[in-house]
Amino acid sequence: MASSHPKQGSSIYDLDTPTTLIDLDRLEKNIREWQAHADKCKVQFRSHIKTHKIPEIAHMQIAAGARGIVCAKVSEAEPFADAGIEDICIAYPVVGEVKWRRLAALTTRIRSLTVNCDSEEAARGLSKAASEAGVTIHVHIDIDSGLHRGGIPSDDQASIARLAAEINSLPGLHFAGLTTYRSGSFPGAPNPKDAGHAEGQLLVDVANQLRAGGIEVGEVTAGSTPTGKWVAEVPGVTEVRAGNYVFNDLIQLDNGIASEDQLALSVLCTVASSNGSGRLTIDGGTKTFSGDTGGVGTGRAAPATIARAVDRRIFVERLNEEHGMARTDEGVKLGEKIRFYPYHACTCANLNDEIIGFREERVEVVWPVRARGLRT
Repeated sequence: MASSHPKQGSSIYDLDTPTTLIDLDRLEKNIREWQAHADKCKVQFRSHIKTHKIPEIAHMQIAAGARGIVCAKVSEAEPFADAGIEDICIAYPVVGEVKWRRLAALTTRIRSLTVNCDSEEAARGLSKAASEAGVTIHVHIDIDSGLHRGGIPSDDQASIARLAAEINSLPGLHFAGLTTYRSGSFPGAPNPKDAGHAEGQLLVDVANQLRAGGIEVGEVTAGSTPTGKWVAEVPGVTEVRAGNYVFNDLIQLDNGIASEDQLALSVLCTVASSNGSGRLTIDGGTKTFSGDTGGVGTGRAAPATIARAVDRRIFVERLNEEHGMARTDEGVKLGEKIRFYPYHACTCANLNDEIIGFREERVEVVWPVRARGLRT
């Protein structure tokens, strides 16, 4: 009989559905492998918690050697500070008096806080809040290296230098260095290796131009799961970042970044309807998988896939709130429980109040998703 209250040691297939699961062996291996690569390249590693939003996993990453964590929003960082994480970066251009005050308050609780900035107005707002709170906020200038979602264009050296000088002149701020997020999704992106090397080298070149103008640049930080391992190989890069690597997903599988045995997050669902025509419905919809989708297995020309069954040819193609409509050329049984890999693990994890960690198909731990839905 299915249980709605997971017990340690019980089979994951006794759980009620839909429920989101983490393969702990794969999780731990992913953490070890990424940290080992950063150590080999002699760069710092910082994990982006937007993928899991679980403080216990962040502590695992730091115990393995990560310098600290990256968050997207101030509210997302706060539960991690509550959990004892001491080195936090907000990789987002924080704007607004309320948020600036919250950043300053957060800085009083931890050892080091860094925030992205791409405007003098934001720098002045940060400075005012930091000065009033009696703290120092570290600032990274956000460089647009091709994704065009924010930051100062990498070829606008005058603006970059002007903002660096402004930050250096403002009380309560410390100009810590440069950062960028390019990933592998910008128009005309080459293969991940070349994209990572280009991303890292571009930022190193910007840093060296600032240094030639007399501005000290301490940190040069870039990278993501698609490019991070190759960014780390570029001389002059001081820190590499990644988030999705901890779980991986069908995006990384399809792009050749991860292998099947590195996919750590899955969702257990029940077949709620099947008429034997190759179509079936599972009990996981948009409230379980979100709506992120893409071609899987045969490139972008493949039919859009939201999730794919573990070790089976069952593909979820459409969602309503509580329904997942799938196709298959296999036989399935009504009431059968099947695990699915999501196309995008980050948005999937954010839909859960808790996620269950298992080992050898046995429940080992239940983790609250402490930063779920925190967007401010």
